[in-house]
Amino acid sequence: MKNERRDVVRDHDFDGIQEFDNELPRWWLGTFALTILVALFWWTTRQTFGTEPTLREQHDRQFTALMTLQEEKLGKAPTADEVLAAVEAPAALADGKATFDTTCFACHGSLGEGKIGPNLTDNHWIHGGKPGQIAATVYAGVPEKGMPTWRGVLKPEQIRNAAAYVVSLKGSNPPGAKVPEGTLEP
Repeated sequence: MKNERRDVVRDHDFDGIQEFDNELPRWWLGTFALTILVALFWWTTRQTFGTEPTLREQHDRQFTALMTLQEEKLGKAPTADEVLAAVEAPAALADGKATFDTTCFACHGSLGEGKIGPNLTDNHWIHGGKPGQIAATVYAGVPEKGMPTWRGVLKPEQIRNAAAYVVSLKGSNPPGAKVPEGTLEP
């Protein structure tokens, strides 16, 4: 004979509404137990055998992919060799001067003498005076000092040419130059 289920009314009511105290269906209890077992198996397998990447590994992989995409889209900071080659090219220096005159002069002065930004014509440098360091500073900026990043604003060749122009300013000693800041570099 089939197991008959009876509706059992609970002994309390609320605003004339009574509740039934029925058992849950067996299929629902079985599904619930199965999901708990699958979750425990999945968690144990993942923790024991490392079958899936951890959240940190997933983050690192996604961050690397993002940085690669950003470098492809925005370009990398110019290398010291690229900047030095641009110093030797008159067209690159002219382009660098044009970029400097439109983006850098407000802080560094039209001759690189320094206004609110540091003097770029002496041998004292706050963030490094080597060609690669100058290019990296122009590329990434120095937000804590108020210098914006030019990555994504200027094309990579404009950054390279502006850095080459700054390298060419060393030792020019313009009138009214700001006092040296930073460390002395040969």
